[in-house]
Amino acid sequence: MRFGIIGCGLVAQVMHIPYLAELPEAELHAFADPAEGRAETLADRYNVPHVYAGHEDLLDEVGDNLDAVVILTPSHTHADVAVDTLDAGIHTLVEKPIATAPSDADRMVEAAERSDATAMVAYMKRYDPSYERAQAVVANLGEIDLVTAYDVDPDHFRIVKEVYDLVEGMPPEELIEESAAKRQRDMEAAIGTDDEMLIEAYDFQLEHVCHDVNALRGLFGAVERIDHVNVFADGRYATAHLTYEDGVECILETGDSDRKWFEEFVRVDSPDGMVKVDFSNPFIKNTPTELQIKQGTEDLIDSVETPSYEEPFKRELAYFVDCVDGESEVRTTFAEAREDLQVIVDLFRTYHGENPRSAD
Repeated sequence: MRFGIIGCGLVAQVMHIPYLAELPEAELHAFADPAEGRAETLADRYNVPHVYAGHEDLLDEVGDNLDAVVILTPSHTHADVAVDTLDAGIHTLVEKPIATAPSDADRMVEAAERSDATAMVAYMKRYDPSYERAQAVVANLGEIDLVTAYDVDPDHFRIVKEVYDLVEGMPPEELIEESAAKRQRDMEAAIGTDDEMLIEAYDFQLEHVCHDVNALRGLFGAVERIDHVNVFADGRYATAHLTYEDGVECILETGDSDRKWFEEFVRVDSPDGMVKVDFSNPFIKNTPTELQIKQGTEDLIDSVETPSYEEPFKRELAYFVDCVDGESEVRTTFAEAREDLQVIVDLFRTYHGENPRSAD
């Protein structure tokens, strides 16, 4: 299966390109990146025959020879790329979040619906073996009292600089300015304000809390109500009270820090037990996510499971290949990702008074 990589930045270099190179059923055929020197260096490193500055040239020149693409450009550019690749009949995997503005997400969903090609969003935590095991455990709980989702990022670039041999690249200055202006417009339109603190907070949370929003969706379904949202610590932290299908209550805590440790978990409390998925740092490879299960009001059962050391990013790519081959159904659809984006938008709109998912 011939793949094109569109966008050759951090996540492409650390995750998608090397893992695709490891899959026997995948062949890296073309790279596209406006920083052409970066793409050319990576093409030499991975023996990739074709390099282009943009996805349009890639589609014009080798589109007929490609089976699939992975879109790893900034989220506010996803729509223009994905619409073109899907309209060309090319199977498309796009990094999360699906977009920056719901209007772009709508365009992507429409393109996916009219195309015969596979369209999937790369939520790698949904392919984590411990998370998949947790889905089965949580589904067997008779009753849920409370869900707690906690996710505070450290300074990931400390790890990245020490561990990975990244190829730096700088797109043309004019393109950078145009891209930044579009992202700013998209963010202001999405959350309905030009408040600088909230725009910066949304900019971070869009890329960060989408992980948690989708992981919670896979466990509990759709968010039906949002209450008590707070954005504080100069916009670096946010909390919210979410109500899911069947009345499941969740406290969401999410933030950004300069500390050196990573911490992200989903904890589910029931009347007689507890299930906790303790995610590992995605930038430290082959560190497994742990699943802790406690049960008992008289006698206690306390276990910690490590189902696998397999990398979720690699499992996600293998699953995408299976979907293209017709062996699996898409688990993380464009439509689902659009709803995740809307949840994040609604968190910010609730904070500044609109409350689009109130109980009233």
